Formats: sequence, structure tokens, C-alpha cells
Amino acid sequence: MLLTVVMAAFAVTLTSCSEDEVGMGTPEITAVRSCDPAKADSTFTKAGTGSCIAVIGKNLSKVQKAFINDQEVYFNPTMNTDHSVIITIPSEKDGFELTTFNSALKDEIRLETTHGTAVYSFKITAPYPSISRIQGTYPREAGDLLNVYGLNLVDLERVYFTDIDAAQLDTTVWETIGGNQVDAANVETVVADHHINNKTQAYETNSQLSVTIPSLPYDKGTLVLQCAGGTTYIAFSKLPGAPVLFSISSDMPVPGELVTIKGRELVVVESVSFGDVVIPAEDLTVSADEDEIKFIMPKAPSEGTDGKLTVTTKGGTGSIHFYDYNFLLTNFDGVGIDNGWDPNAKYLIADGDDAPYTSDGTYAHIFSVSEAQQWWGQMVYYRKDWDGNSFPLPSFDLIPADASADEVYLAMEVYNNYSDYNNGVFSGYLRYMIQPLDNSENIFDNFEWVDYPNTFRNIYPILGDLNDEAPVDKWYMHVLPLSSFPCYEGKTYAEIVEAGLNQFRIQSINQGTARGYIDVCIDNVRIYYQKK
Repeated sequence: MLLTVVMAAFAVTLTSCSEDEVGMGTPEITAVRSCDPAKADSTFTKAGTGSCIAVIGKNLSKVQKAFINDQEVYFNPTMNTDHSVIITIPSEKDGFELTTFNSALKDEIRLETTHGTAVYSFKITAPYPSISRIQGTYPREAGDLLNVYGLNLVDLERVYFTDIDAAQLDTTVWETIGGNQVDAANVETVVADHHINNKTQAYETNSQLSVTIPSLPYDKGTLVLQCAGGTTYIAFSKLPGAPVLFSISSDMPVPGELVTIKGRELVVVESVSFGDVVIPAEDLTVSADEDEIKFIMPKAPSEGTDGKLTVTTKGGTGSIHFYDYNFLLTNFDGVGIDNGWDPNAKYLIADGDDAPYTSDGTYAHIFSVSEAQQWWGQMVYYRKDWDGNSFPLPSFDLIPADASADEVYLAMEVYNNYSDYNNGVFSGYLRYMIQPLDNSENIFDNFEWVDYPNTFRNIYPILGDLNDEAPVDKWYMHVLPLSSFPCYEGKTYAEIVEAGLNQFRIQSINQGTARGYIDVCIDNVRIYYQKK
């Protein structure tokens, strides 16, 4: 055994010496491969930031420095062989620059060894591109301009039209897009706002392109943008197409609330309708870019309607989920039961003499002119019934069973009349409690206390919306992800339904000594779903 070990060591020494001798030749990079074993057989000439790559070649031993885009990057010297170097491409948030946004840099990998330098042409791409919408006058003819909006529409390699329908591309597996292709007559970048996304902490580029329509032998098809970072596309037609709705500011607004619909093909809008309510064109405001519709909510639709809002244009109709009573926990008008604990919120009739704000039927009002140093404030505390049953939660055809607790929210319409929340001084906050079927108390506070009572910090804006904003002097949708509650954290929606929800409490609390004014209204407490 000893002889075998000695012979093996001797063989390694001979091999190492042989490799060192070979490795001292002129260094050369011949390819770049992925470090993922499943992709190790493929080579490529571009990659995104954060990728781990294997730089392949010959005579690559004894690398002293590695550069990508003229910027020195770290490599693992222990993994440096005569034939390869392992490098992880840095991210932009770590200071790495792309040639897309700094033309003085070069698209290349450069390895400096003790015996020479190897250079290889290689592109570090911006994040994957996406088109959100296109806008232009109708009918669209050759020479007309299309405004194309989206994210990361940079490093354009080709812009063209094809007669293949975008819906077909959505539902088929393809490596290359076929059809009758015609290149755009001209393409210009209008906006390339490169910035860091505050939520994802990743860089992205808000983009707008101006595309000149070529002479096309077909009336509709698909506009395709081939970028270094990937290929994206969107439906195109010479005549108005059916509207596509992306989002709505609230799925259950109260009367008098400003509602904003975002989408595309919002051209020659004729009406917005939901249930037994129809809003004519003269009561709608369509943005100049034809990507938004705004209206004042006139009234709630009757129960039993289809739970959809439909926009009708000259090009057709488009719908979005809206005012589905299956999502409602309570609107304080006979749905659910008030536990009646003191100090209880006041429940006001919207058109009553003592109701300072408009709403739909009854709403809850938490009010205090000067609140301080109390641990048990005014509350909304509701249960399904006195038998301990769960509120009926939306079915799996409305919220997928595998949706995460981060995608399912406790939502409500709120009106914050300039309360002292979110000002960095007032220490008051809202405490939320969910009680599932086991009746355990699962609490979430808007504030995390550190070294109480001297300091505190805000986790989320109190009464924040989906954009982590907290407007005042208006009705809007406030949300809190169900993952905030211990009983639902890490669960799927199917598991949330199994755990149930038989009580919820929203309570104003101020454990500090700083006094503050509180005036908050709540209505339409419900479950809300938004896929991430």
C-alpha cells in the first residue's frame, strides 16, 4: 500500500510538471461554459450578471488578474488550471458596469497570466427584456411610429414583425420565431432610465422605443424585439385590438373612490361595466398614452354578479377580477359578527348625519384626538359566527392552491385623515391579529420595538398599499400579506384554507409617550390575491 501511494504521488508530480511546462505557452481562451453540470457541454458568448462561468482554453495556468468589461473581477485561484478559470460575474449593485451603459468599456474577458494575456469577446447582458405595451395611432400604416414601452429594452440585436400570432407563441415551444418576418424600418431609443428597483434591489431599465412601421403584407401579427438579454414580443395589429387589462387600483373600492385601470389597447373606450353598473365614456378619463382609465366609483354592484370588470372599446372587450363577494370577510353590513369588545370602533352609516366620510353602507371608524401610553386601543374585532366556523375563503379556481402566503393578503379599503402615523415621531401603530380554527392568537405589529421605550422603527408604512405607499385624505386599498401572521407563514393557500380564519382584529395601539392624532376609516375587509 505504501508503494502504491508513493507511486501515485510520483505520477502526480510528473503530471504537474508536464502541465506546468505546457501551461507556460501563449495563453488562449477558446470558449466559455456554464458551471452548471447540466449545461456543461454547451458554450456561449454572453451571460447575465451573477452567472458562474468556466473560461476554457489552453496555457491558462498562473492567472494573476481577470478582467470582464475592463473591470477586474475575482477568480478562484485554487480552481485555476492550465485549461480553465472559474469566475462569477459580479452584479451591478456591487458596482459592476455594463457596456450598455458605459460605451468606453469593452465586451471582453481578459486574463493576465505570468506568461502572457488572453482576450476573448464576451457580452455581459442586461436583465431579460419585457414589453408591457405599444401605443400608436390607428389605422397603422407604413411609416407610422409605434411607441414601445417595457423593461430592459436595450442591446437591441433585431426588431421585426411576423405574421405569427402572439397567442400562438405563448402556447407553443419554440427556439426561433418563424413566419413572414419584416424588419422594422427604423428604431430609436427614447427612454432608457437605468436604476435600482427599491423592492428587488436589482438594476432595471425603464424603456421606451420609437419603432417605424415597415410595409407589411398582413394586418396583424407580432412585434418581436431580439435583445442581447433575450427575446420578447407583443401582439400587433393595424386596427385596434381588444383591450388587455393589467391591474386595477382596488378590487373592491367604495363609492366616491378614484379607481385606476392599467392596461394596453385602451383605444376609443366606450364603457366600463361591472355587474349591474355601466359607466359611459363621458364619465371616464383615458390617458394620452392610452394605458390608463380613471373613474370615480359610483356604487357597488349587486351581490351575485360575475365578479368582473369589463372594458369595452372599438377593438373588443377585456376583463379583470373585480368586486367578487366571495373574497369578502365583512363590509360591516350583515356579513360576519362584531365581537363587541371595548373600546370598540364606531360603526357609522355612510350617509348618516354623524358620518364624516362617504362609503358604501356601514364603515368602521377609529378616532382619537390625542392618544398616548395605552396598550389596548380602539379596535375592529370580527368573527364568522358564534359557532367557531371559518370565514368562507375563496375557492381554488379563484386563488390557486399552491399560491404562497406572500401572494395572499388581508386587504381593506381605508381612509386616513392625516393621522400621525409614519411621521417618525409618533409611536402609535396598528396591531393585527388573525385567529385560525384552532383559535390561537397570531399577531402582527406595524412597529418593531428596539430598547423600548426609547426607540422604535417602522417595518411597513402604516396602512401601506401594494406599492408601500400610505396616501391620506382619500379612500384606497390597504394590504398586508398573510405571511405576516405566524399561523400562515410559509404555507400555501391550500394550507391556509385548511387552517381557516374564524376571527380577525385590527387595533390601534400606542405604547410610547408621544401623543398623536388618529382618524382612520375601514371598509370591505377581504382576502386579496396577486401573483408575484
